[in-house]
Amino acid sequence: MSVERTANILIVDDRPENLVALEAILEPVGHNVVSASSGEEALRRLLHDDYALILLDVQMPGLDGFETAELIKRRERTKHIPIIFLTAISKEARHVFRGYSAGAVDYLFKPFDPSVLRSKVAVFVELWQKTEQIREQEMRLREQEIAAAVREGHERYRVLAEAMPQLVWHADAGGSADYFNDRWVEYTRQPPETSFGDGWTTFLHPDDLPPTLAAWDSAVLSGDPIQIQYRLRNGDGAYRWQLVRGVATRDDAGAITGWVGTCTDVDDQKRAEQAQAFLLAAGSLLASSLDYDSTLTAVAQAAVPEVADWCTVDILEHEGSLRQLAVAHADPKKVEFVRELRTRYPPDPDAPQGPAQVVRTGKPELMKNIPEAVIEAAARDELHLDLLRELGLRSYMCVPLVTRDRVVGAITFVQAESGRCYDASDLAIAEELARRAATAVDNAQLYREAEERAQAARVLGAVGDGVFLIDGAGVIRLWNRAAELITGKAASEVLGRAAADVLGGWGNVAPRIALADPGEAAARAETFPLEVGGRELWLSVSGVGFDDGAVYAFRNLTDERALEVMKSDFVATVSHELRTPLAAIQGSALTILRPDLNLEDELRDHLLRVIAEESERLAQIVNDLLLASHLDSGRLKIRIESCDARQLAENVLDAARTHLPENVSLELNAQRELPPVAADPGQLRQVLTNLVDNAIKYSPDGGRVELALAPNGRRMRFSVRDRGLGIPRSEHDRVFEKFYRVDPNMTRGIGGTGLGLYICRELVRTMSGRIWLESGEAEGSTFVVEIPLAETTERNGRRVADPSAARA
Repeated sequence: MSVERTANILIVDDRPENLVALEAILEPVGHNVVSASSGEEALRRLLHDDYALILLDVQMPGLDGFETAELIKRRERTKHIPIIFLTAISKEARHVFRGYSAGAVDYLFKPFDPSVLRSKVAVFVELWQKTEQIREQEMRLREQEIAAAVREGHERYRVLAEAMPQLVWHADAGGSADYFNDRWVEYTRQPPETSFGDGWTTFLHPDDLPPTLAAWDSAVLSGDPIQIQYRLRNGDGAYRWQLVRGVATRDDAGAITGWVGTCTDVDDQKRAEQAQAFLLAAGSLLASSLDYDSTLTAVAQAAVPEVADWCTVDILEHEGSLRQLAVAHADPKKVEFVRELRTRYPPDPDAPQGPAQVVRTGKPELMKNIPEAVIEAAARDELHLDLLRELGLRSYMCVPLVTRDRVVGAITFVQAESGRCYDASDLAIAEELARRAATAVDNAQLYREAEERAQAARVLGAVGDGVFLIDGAGVIRLWNRAAELITGKAASEVLGRAAADVLGGWGNVAPRIALADPGEAAARAETFPLEVGGRELWLSVSGVGFDDGAVYAFRNLTDERALEVMKSDFVATVSHELRTPLAAIQGSALTILRPDLNLEDELRDHLLRVIAEESERLAQIVNDLLLASHLDSGRLKIRIESCDARQLAENVLDAARTHLPENVSLELNAQRELPPVAADPGQLRQVLTNLVDNAIKYSPDGGRVELALAPNGRRMRFSVRDRGLGIPRSEHDRVFEKFYRVDPNMTRGIGGTGLGLYICRELVRTMSGRIWLESGEAEGSTFVVEIPLAETTERNGRRVADPSAARA
C-alpha cells in the first residue's frame, strides 16, 4: 500500500500579512505551504518544484493575478495545476469571468470562511494525491512488464543460441566473453568457463591471434560490427577456419550493452580457396623454367603449409629406382630429421603403400586417417617406430606423375601437426597438380630431346603444349598435334610455309623470344598476341635454338588473358567509381577540418551534404558488388509473393524524385486498377530503381522519363523510357553483361560499375521474368521487363489475388 505524499501548495500575495494569515489557515491541512510575494517569484518557484494547488491573489503590482495565471497555463509543466483566485476588490462579473478564462478552478472573495478554504484545498490536494498514486502504480506496472519482457527475451535468446548450428558467443560492453553455446562446448570439448574473459583466445592459431585481437579491440572501441576469419582449435587438436561475425547490442540511448556473435565453419571453403590459389601458383612455378628439378622443388615448398604439413617429390630414375627430389616442411630442422631418417632406413621399393607402390601401379593413394597399424607395419625396428611416431603423421595422399601413359614419379602430401584430414576433393586437387607437374616434366624432357634431335617430330607429337620447328629460312618444318588443336590449323596447311604467313605478327614477336642454347634450360616463356586463321590468340611461347633453326613451344592463354583483361577493366572501373566519391568526401572533410578557415554555416552545411551524398553513393557501389556476388554464387534468396505493381512503381518514382535533376521529369503511365504480380517486392523494386536511375543518368540534356505499366497476357509489362543518349542496336545484346558499359571512357561524364543492368537481368530471371532493350542511337532507350501475374481466384463474384498461388 503506497504512502500518501505530502503536497506543495503555493500561495501568492503581495501583502505579507495576507501570506501569514493564509499559512495559518492552511496549517491544519498538514501539507507544505510555500509563499511567494509576487507573480514573478511564483513563476520562478514553479520552475523548480511541483505543486498540487495555487492560491493566487488578483490585485498585485507588476504581474497581477490574471497575467500570472495566463503565464502558468502556457507552460507545459504547470498548465494542469489548479488555481484558486483570492480577491477582496475585483468582484465584478467581468473580473470573475476573466479569472475563469485565465484557467482558475475557483474564485473566492475576501473575507472568506477558513473552513471553506481548507475544504476546497483538501479536495484538490486529495485529487493530486490520487493522481500521483495512479501514476506511481502505472510506473511500477510498466517496470514489472519491462522486467518480464527482459527475462523472456533472455530466455528466447538462450534457446535460439542453443538451437543454432554455429558457435554462438556473447561478450559484455568491454569485450569480455561471458557466454558460449553448447556448440562451442562440443567443438572445444572444454567447459564454457574456460573461454570466459580472454580465455577463448587460447583456442586460436598463434598466427591468427595478433590480427584477431587488433580487430576485436578496434571493434569494441568504435562499436562497428566485426567480421574476421581465424583458425580455431577443436577438441581433436585440429585447427579449422571460422568466419566470425559480431555486432554490438545497444540500449534506447544508443550506448553499447554487449556483443553478440557467431563462428561459422568455413574450413572446407577456405581449404578449397587455398588449393585453387596453390594450383595457380604451382602452375606459374612449373611454367617458369624447363629445369623440372628446381620447379618441382619450388612446388613442394609452395605446398607447405597451404595444402600440407609435409610434401615430398620422388622421381623415377632410368634404372628403376626412386630418387627423392624434394622434401618440404615449415620447420627446416624437421626436414633434416626426415633426410637422416631416410638415410638410416631407406624406403622399401616393394612396400605395399607409399610412393613406390603408387609409381608401380600408377594409381593414387588416399588415407584420410593413418591407422597406428600402418605405422607399425612400416617400422623396421622399435627405434624406427619411435621416430615415425615422432613425426605425428595424421593423414596422407600420394599421386603419380604420369606423362604419355608413363609414370615418372610421385608427389606425396601429409598432414601432421595441423590436425587436418584429406578427403576426395583434396585428392582431386592433388591429381590436377600432378597432371600439371607431369606436363612440366614431360615438356622438359622433350626439350632435352629437341636439343639432341633437331627433327623430333614423333616425340613432340604427344606433348600437351603446341610445338613447332622453324628452319634457318623461317619455314615451318614441324607442327605437332597440340599446335593443330590450339590454332585450328592442320599440319598439312602450315608445313612448308613461312611462319610469318601462318602466324600473323610473328615477324615482330620472334625477335623478342629469348632462345636457349642446346643443353641449357629454356628461357622464360613470353606471352604475345598472334593472329591465326582470323582469330587473335594469346600464346605463351618459349624456344630453344640450334644450328639449323629453332624449336618453339607454346600454350594458349587466350581465355586467361580475357579473364585478366576483364579483371583489370573491373578493377579500373571500380577504382574510378570508388575514387570519385572518396575524393569528394576527403576534400570536403579536409576543408571542414582546416583551422585557418572560418567556414560560414551555409558552406559547412553544403560540405556535410556532399559527404553524406557521396557516402551514400559509395555504399550503393559496394551494395551492387555484394549483390552481384550473391547472384553469381546463387546465395541470393528470393521470396515470391503477390505484389501491387502500381504501388511499387509509385514508390520507385517517389524515391527517385528526391535526387531528380531540375531538367528531368518523371511520369507514371498506368491504369488505376492493375492485377497483382508474382514477384519478390524488394528485388522487383531494385530492378525498377536501377532502370529509372539509368534513364535519368543517361538523359544528361534533360527530358521526360516515363514508367509505364500494362498487362500483357499472363504477364505485367513494365516499360522505362527516356529521351536521352540511346544505345546503338549493335550493343543491345551486351548491355546486360557484367561490367559492360556503353561509354567505358565516360566521354559524356556518365560513370558506373557496369553492374546495374546485369543485376536487373539476373533478378528478373530469378522471378521467372524477362527483360530486353528497345533503343536506337540518339533516340532514347526503352527497357522492358515482364513479370508473371499472380494467380487469381473468384471470391463473391470478384477476381482477387491468391498469395499462396503466387508463392507456389
